[in-house]
Amino acid sequence: MKKRWYLLPLLLLLFFLLFCPEIAFAASKRGLLLWFQSLLPSLLPFMILSNILIKTNVLEKWIALPKKLWNILFGLSPNGAYALLLGVFCGYPMGAKVTADLYGSGKISREEACYLLTFSNHPGPMFVSSFLLLETLHKEEYIGISFLILYTGSFFTSLLFRSGYKKKESHLTKHKKEVSRRPPLGVIIDTSIMNGFEGITKLGGYIILFSVCSGMIQTFTFLPAPLRYALLGITEISTGTAAIAQTACPFFLKYAIIMALTSFGGLCIMAQTKSMINETSLPLMPYVKGKLCSLAITFLLALLIVQIV
Repeated sequence: MKKRWYLLPLLLLLFFLLFCPEIAFAASKRGLLLWFQSLLPSLLPFMILSNILIKTNVLEKWIALPKKLWNILFGLSPNGAYALLLGVFCGYPMGAKVTADLYGSGKISREEACYLLTFSNHPGPMFVSSFLLLETLHKEEYIGISFLILYTGSFFTSLLFRSGYKKKESHLTKHKKEVSRRPPLGVIIDTSIMNGFEGITKLGGYIILFSVCSGMIQTFTFLPAPLRYALLGITEISTGTAAIAQTACPFFLKYAIIMALTSFGGLCIMAQTKSMINETSLPLMPYVKGKLCSLAITFLLALLIVQIV
């Protein structure tokens, strides 16, 4: 049955590539440029450096300083807080990537990794401020409010899942790996570079694939415009939010929908997240549950706050 569900969208995508080659080429090119001009230079250095820090244990020495603060605010260990911080400052899907790396290195337990997946993946600050608010909505004055809404929604999401994590943590032993002698720094750097390039290449493939999917959805003119825009937003947030911004619906509703979809991330980010955790046996479901909760909370917060301001 599962194979049949996968077969229909794949066949539609194949027909789209064969019978609408110009539109498919433009969409693929757009995805490639997005990856090459934005993600490659912005995320790759963080991926490489993050791997080096984890493998050399450098992060444990400085991020452990406010240990009680991480536990009180988020219920996290210092290592878990590192994944949260990179998820906030670097954008999708660095939170999931670092969570998987920490779990694979035995730095955090499986329970903490699953908990982190519910709220550690965030939209990048540059995406929110530059693309969404300046280029798409033309609302520079909403930058501070938008960050407040997105991060408050994420914090409330963490509160929803923290109690379940706390209950399980005391009954389960932390994931540990046999500690071996640390390899030379040169080997660690080489491994980290290759790991970074592997990760960023996967992201490029998913971005191109979902850009083509977005191009295909845009040709579905037989669908009502609101449904088509909703499909675009759920599939890939940059194309979807840009389309929703052009609609004639009231600004407060348009803004709330865009903020909610940005918090959710779309199927493209979900696929990227899955690719980041594939080798760790971590489940995707905590991420899905967390993002659905974040979508609902962010939508309500945006509706409330935009009415006040």
